[in-house]
Amino acid sequence: MNKDNQYTNMQKRQYDKGTGNHLEHNDNPDYWNILLGDLKNKELWKGKKALDFACGKGRNVTNMRNLCEWQRVDGIDLSIGNINYCKENYKNYLSNWYCNNGIDVSDLKTNEYDFVMSTIALQHIPVYDIRKSLLTDLLRVLKPQGLFSFQMGYGKDLKDKFGRAKSTYYDNSWDASGTNSIHDVRIQNENQIIDDLKEIGFVNITTNIKDIGEYDAGHDYWIYIKCYKGAV
Repeated sequence: MNKDNQYTNMQKRQYDKGTGNHLEHNDNPDYWNILLGDLKNKELWKGKKALDFACGKGRNVTNMRNLCEWQRVDGIDLSIGNINYCKENYKNYLSNWYCNNGIDVSDLKTNEYDFVMSTIALQHIPVYDIRKSLLTDLLRVLKPQGLFSFQMGYGKDLKDKFGRAKSTYYDNSWDASGTNSIHDVRIQNENQIIDDLKEIGFVNITTNIKDIGEYDAGHDYWIYIKCYKGAV
């Protein structure tokens, strides 16, 4: 896939100076109980490696570090502003911070991570081909039997209460005028994401659809997805 495409170039411009750290999402119990719920078994992750895809300004990396005794927790993000912020403000973390190209995670090593997470990120990419490319490459960086836990928007309507357009799961909205809620994608049937993950090679896929409440006015529901890389 061409890195120099219309959508990715727009994303890079919009995110150039960084984003907020979205600390308000720490108040969502589903974030802790579902998305990061597997980390409650602290001994399982001791000495292992984790990654936050679309790490922003480091909120999730900080939370994961506080939950378990990892060997290392890394972050990767499209925004050079976010990555520079993390490198400057988290020097004591011994984390690796990567600025990715928007279509894959090719800077990351194969079979590197035991746990990969992503939240309020993939729903901002209304280009099916890009999302599938990213999901495929995230499987590559997981260790065998590693866990990928992530969240996206879910709902039947293709406009939010503000009248902003939503792409269907299979749309390739290369010409979307904005990102980060300006033009999101919604999963409309959980089998859409399950079928893709199976085709890519993930196993033991589970989903959980939850009311969003006060945490995101841009979607009706959130869908939490967990899947594993099979043993080699």
